[in-house]
Amino acid sequence: MVAVEFQTYTVEEFYRLDLPEGQEYELVNGIVTPMSEPSGEHENLRSELLVELRMESRRSQLGLLVHPKPVLELGLRDTRKPDLIVIDRDTWNQETSSEAILRQPPSVVIEVVSTNWEEDYRNKPLWYAAFGVRELWIIDPFFTIARYPKRKNPKIQEPTVSIGQLVPSRSILIEREYEFESFTGKDCIKSRFFPNLSLTVEEIIAFGTGI
Repeated sequence: MVAVEFQTYTVEEFYRLDLPEGQEYELVNGIVTPMSEPSGEHENLRSELLVELRMESRRSQLGLLVHPKPVLELGLRDTRKPDLIVIDRDTWNQETSSEAILRQPPSVVIEVVSTNWEEDYRNKPLWYAAFGVRELWIIDPFFTIARYPKRKNPKIQEPTVSIGQLVPSRSILIEREYEFESFTGKDCIKSRFFPNLSLTVEEIIAFGTGI
């Protein structure tokens, strides 16, 4: 069997590449990786949640900004573009004064699960924990189940929001990991960074219809 070789890049080389327009990319272990196109429901949920969290930051005077798909530079050969990030206003302004690239971790990363559940539940928590993101939201709305019934986490049986807090790992293999609490139905989610947020899982999932 002949091994397939891929061209690998550093993040600086990746930024200089003339990639085709109309497609978003991440650099994963040095390999240029196209991002999958989200569904309309996915984008509705992301957009409405962004507005809700921005409003909550203003209501509670938290000094937090919420941004969609910023570039996170995780290392010399890795970038990621999460669905949403939450970050202290002063930190954002300082970090992005010359270019909108974050080389320091935001306070919160929010990911909405689509068809690649293994990446959202297995890989992304490892990436973001290593980067130092203090809180990770995994929103699993089941939007794609009708079309892809086998493309879901077998441990998740209904729309679920899992929120992880960064803690020291008990494993000798990794330094940090997330301790998750999961919410369903009429449960109000609990976030350290939005302590007064009153938002249920049902309400978050309903954002997918544009409500």
